[in-house]
Amino acid sequence: MDMIYMEVLFRSLLIMLILNIKTMKRTQWMIFMLLLAVAGCKNTPKEKTGVTLVNHKWELKTMMQADSVVKSPEKMPTLFFTDSTAVYGFAGCNNFFGVYHVEEDGGMILTPGGATMMACPDLVFEDSYLKSLNQVARYTIQGDELKLTDTDGKLTLIYVPVTE
Repeated sequence: MDMIYMEVLFRSLLIMLILNIKTMKRTQWMIFMLLLAVAGCKNTPKEKTGVTLVNHKWELKTMMQADSVVKSPEKMPTLFFTDSTAVYGFAGCNNFFGVYHVEEDGGMILTPGGATMMACPDLVFEDSYLKSLNQVARYTIQGDELKLTDTDGKLTLIYVPVTE
């Protein structure tokens, strides 16, 4: 649930208590709703460092294919995972969007949906990068780094959080 929703419920409960509503059933009902709101809050995957997958802008640090580091583009790609299933980012020249799905065991499916179509010098890298996102099968967060890998370990994308 949304934090704004929880805040509205909490404030409603507080107002009812301040107004000293005489029927105990309404107060009990509001306490129940508040507890339900808190219990329904979505936990996002996070490590001991407190860095979560979602609601952070991630910048590509390293892209490895078949044990060799791919030359980085002039402008580094970024990813942003929303708390729904939307993902969007910058691929080095063009912006893109798509959807993602994560499993509790670290499994991930990333499906880019579309991208802008500007021409630039880094299109070869961008094409390889966008294709690599379709191959992602797992994610891990170690320290402040997000690591995306494919099923056979031939592809590794390492990201760091962007601090703006």
